[in-house]
Amino acid sequence: SVCFLVLFGTMRASADTPSATQTESVDVSAAEIVPGNVLEILLKQLQSMQHKFLELQYELHEQREAVTRYQVTQEKTSADLLWAMQRLDKRLSLLEQDIGRNMSVVQERSFQILTQQTACANGDKLREKLFDYSPRLSPDCGTPASPKLEPLAPFYSCKDVRSGVSGTYRIRVNSETEPFPVYCEQQQFDGGWLVIQSRYDGSLNFNRNWTEYRNGFGDIKKEFWIGLERLHQLTTASSAGQWELIVELKDFGGRYKYARYDAFEISGESDQYRLKILGEYSGTAGDSMAYHEGMKFSTTDQDNDESTLHCAEKWESAWWHNECYYANLNGRYLNEDDGKTMNWYDFDNNNQGLSYSRMMIRPV
Repeated sequence: SVCFLVLFGTMRASADTPSATQTESVDVSAAEIVPGNVLEILLKQLQSMQHKFLELQYELHEQREAVTRYQVTQEKTSADLLWAMQRLDKRLSLLEQDIGRNMSVVQERSFQILTQQTACANGDKLREKLFDYSPRLSPDCGTPASPKLEPLAPFYSCKDVRSGVSGTYRIRVNSETEPFPVYCEQQQFDGGWLVIQSRYDGSLNFNRNWTEYRNGFGDIKKEFWIGLERLHQLTTASSAGQWELIVELKDFGGRYKYARYDAFEISGESDQYRLKILGEYSGTAGDSMAYHEGMKFSTTDQDNDESTLHCAEKWESAWWHNECYYANLNGRYLNEDDGKTMNWYDFDNNNQGLSYSRMMIRPV
């Protein structure tokens, strides 16, 4: 019975222990099944990660574009603010100058009123200033000599005229030149303006030659052109310093606009009276004059423009033509939308003729 138990245990052990072939079969099945599942899981996880990575990459790209747009917007806003501040500073500076001029005018008028009141308080002294009433005998006869009144001394600009009355005054460029009559505007824009061109009824033909534009033509109390040579002498005279320009305009419907430039200078005849300096624009008419800065003056018999055309001849107007013009204030006096009219393009963005033009200059 002991032997039987040993034999039975041996057989049971043999039956319970797998063979080498069986072991290899189990291992091979595990190797075939388990790695395939893992790869599939890993592949799905990799695809999920790749999808999330693409989403993050897209979000990052969107954020970068948003930051770029924000930077561009901020830079433009900063540039606009800087430009607006610079314009504001310039306008404040002009306003301060205008206030200073107004204060000077007020002080001057106050002084004049005080002087007049003082003089009127003593009529005898006033009469002594104006006339010498004591009888004086002429050396040639026994009758009293007539009182001699000295003419009003010439000024260097209309700004020097203390009277607030617009009209004709005598101006000289410097102490060595002969005075000449000009029309001074003393009401508009604080006064002190010297009129260099005036047109309001079309009574004067402005299609003139070089010599006439150089010397000037017309009547300073009516329609006229002051002359390029005088314009050159005035704007370059050291006695008055820098000059400014203002252009007044009206259409045939009565609408009024103006353009003002804080600097204005004309060169000499050797340089064909070039528009040498034109300052910064302000006003309501639009900046049609800037196109002509640096241009030489042209007439029907002097072609000095930048165009292949002869602009002054084609448009029947002498001016500082470029290729050819945006301002044409010496054109024909016509109520038409035509290139030959007296016009200012930015007035209404066309060539509609104007009914009124006046150009004036004043020392700054």
